[in-house]
Amino acid sequence: MLQFVRLGMLLAAGAWLCADSVEASGSIGTGAGKVSPRAAYSQGKALTFNEMVCDDCPLQKSDLDRERAASLTASLQAVYEGGQAEAGDAEAVRALCGGATADDEECALRMELVHYFLSRRYKL
Repeated sequence: MLQFVRLGMLLAAGAWLCADSVEASGSIGTGAGKVSPRAAYSQGKALTFNEMVCDDCPLQKSDLDRERAASLTASLQAVYEGGQAEAGDAEAVRALCGGATADDEECALRMELVHYFLSRRYKL
């Protein structure tokens, strides 16, 4: 009986020590795997409506239509490539990245996800 208790404690300790090194594969941050199209769409949608289009954001929900989505995707692509956003979209693009530049890896990923969402949602 004492052997089983010791074995159980040993297994529990081993599981506890290994738990810190486990990460989910396919996550957007660290970890292996690519982002699936479905995950990219939903993450882009969340970023769009949490950072760019909300009550306290540069754009209101009623402002986002197909024409504005086309303008935003063009601005996102221009900033991603090192250029400037269109006049009406600069504040929204800045809000997406929180002041970081397009050279920042996280900002670039955010722009890609929002671009993917807008182009799929509005069939651009």
